[in-house]
Amino acid sequence: MSELFDKLVDSAGQVLGGVDKDGSISSAISGLKHRLADADRKRKEGQLKQLIRELQTQETQSINALSAQVLALHEAGTLTQPELVSLCRRVDEIRVQIKERESDLAKLQPAPTLPAAENRCPRCNAMVPEGAAFCQSCGNRLAAEEAAPPAPVQFCVHCGGRVREGARFCPTCGKTLPTSSTG
Repeated sequence: MSELFDKLVDSAGQVLGGVDKDGSISSAISGLKHRLADADRKRKEGQLKQLIRELQTQETQSINALSAQVLALHEAGTLTQPELVSLCRRVDEIRVQIKERESDLAKLQPAPTLPAAENRCPRCNAMVPEGAAFCQSCGNRLAAEEAAPPAPVQFCVHCGGRVREGARFCPTCGKTLPTSSTG
């Protein structure tokens, strides 16, 4: 029986040897095994790096929580460890310096500028849009028409409300005005 098995192995070896005369199949299989092993190594490496980053984040969060607790004890006046008290005092000094620099920065920033005088009403000092003829707050006339004479006062023939010259409808009662609306 072992003789038969040996013959079978020899035959299989001859068949494989005949098919893979130049060794390309064996080389491809070997290369594939190498790439699979490399990919598995990189996957495990990536998982470990991610785990390390997560642990470092947890470490940072724990240190921050510890620091916050120590500062809270310092601010409450109950911290007794001299080493920690000196570190907390340094934090206090840094906070004072930050406030001083913020104050210096605020002083350097330009003061808000008021719009030009022509954009304010001379009577009530309210903001007015550029080119406006009247103030929206107090009704003061802003643009004086020096050349034009004042328009004659006209009244509605139906209700007596004031109407401008050439108006076709009364702004008070809404009725149609005759072509000559003076009354």
